[in-house]
Amino acid sequence: MIHQMFIAKSGMFAYQRAMNSITNNISNAQTVGFKKSRVEFESLFPLIQEKAISEFEELQVPTSEKRRKYITYGQGVRIADVTKDFNQGTIEITNQPLDLAIEGQGFFQVRLPDGTVAFTRAGNLHQDVEGNVVNPNGHPLEPAIRIPRNTTEVVIDSEGRVLVRINNEATPREIGQVVLANFSNSEGLKELGQTLYLDTVASGEPVLGTPGRESYGNIRQRALEFSNVNIVEEMVRMLLTQRGFELIVKSFSVGDKMMTTASEIAR
Repeated sequence: MIHQMFIAKSGMFAYQRAMNSITNNISNAQTVGFKKSRVEFESLFPLIQEKAISEFEELQVPTSEKRRKYITYGQGVRIADVTKDFNQGTIEITNQPLDLAIEGQGFFQVRLPDGTVAFTRAGNLHQDVEGNVVNPNGHPLEPAIRIPRNTTEVVIDSEGRVLVRINNEATPREIGQVVLANFSNSEGLKELGQTLYLDTVASGEPVLGTPGRESYGNIRQRALEFSNVNIVEEMVRMLLTQRGFELIVKSFSVGDKMMTTASEIAR
């Protein structure tokens, strides 16, 4: 009966983490540049079985004790990984000149206060008081782009070239270039929150490139990429997770009654 409690305990922790992931996805369904996550489970038995086979060769511990140990603790489930889905979200027109969406692969780069470069798919940019192009948290775009004073129009083409008209002049001036970063394994990026990511050993180093060329996506001005969360899909997952959690709670209750009955019989 004790091993039943261990199995239920592992399931409860796993389903709780899965529910946290689902609720986070749903709450960010309208967040610009948000990417949904998914919790992956795996059975503990194959892991314990592999370990048990190697340890059964030891002669110091009797076989009966080894078997009892692995039967008791070798069942259940654990979280294997929490994966990010970097598939493109829905793109919506906003008509704001500094709203940018990436149609295809790539990440914008922003400079954090400590000098670190972070990566994001959220292109809801604006100017600060000095004219620097920054994200909603005030982190400047990398490489830096500064909009001159008296600018009457900002045009950013599909290849990321930034052109401005000052005082309605006839010929626009090119003042900067939006550069995108790509990774060999985007799922290896480390999430910082606020739709920002850092590169890791698993993701590989960022490879910089020009939008619209090679494997980099095009820049679409006056539009934003919103979350790739499918509300219907997440609600179904939530329902299944709730049902699983309810079954685990019932198994705890049944196990407790069995132990109580056994204790009363022993008396």
